[in-house]
Amino acid sequence: MNFMHNTGIMIDFINLTKEEFLKLYSHIAEQEYDNTVVIFHLS
Repeated sequence: MNFMHNTGIMIDFINLTKEEFLKLYSHIAEQEYDNTVVIFHLS
């Protein structure tokens, strides 16, 4: 699932911890989260 086009989810992506984000958005896989971190160079 690509969530980068969803402004609300992206705000949470930036503001929440990985654990908080994945708990809130259980339909998003950890791998998709990790891929988004790489795209935005947030690690």
